[in-house]
Amino acid sequence: MTGARPDGPHLDGVRLDGVLSPWRLTGIAAPMLLWALHLVVVYSLQGVTCAEGLALTRHAGLTALAWSVLALTAVTFTLLAWLGRRAWRGWRAAQADRSAPALAARRRFAAAASGALCVLSAVAVLFTTIPVLLLPGCA
Repeated sequence: MTGARPDGPHLDGVRLDGVLSPWRLTGIAAPMLLWALHLVVVYSLQGVTCAEGLALTRHAGLTALAWSVLALTAVTFTLLAWLGRRAWRGWRAAQADRSAPALAARRRFAAAASGALCVLSAVAVLFTTIPVLLLPGCA
């Protein structure tokens, strides 16, 4: 059994089912999981950088730690944008669904919660990144 129905929910040719569907708990929790992973990796990188004395290495005016955090933040923002787009599409698909009003209302709520958590996670990632860029790495 593949788990995906050929006539499953979709919008504009994009399938919206699967583990990261904005209508499932895993899809709703995914943005906060990304933020948590970003936080753990940033503080782990800072600890390793300070312990190994790598904070003095500079490239184009920024330390290696700052470049690493910027790259990690860019990847995290990209994934959050992808999840947010899926949530938006899920909300639109549920909005257009007239066959089961109760199910459509539940799916609209789940998609809206998933989208709101994407925005909240992006703000949290930004708040994690800014101190690393503005403050000395191993002060």
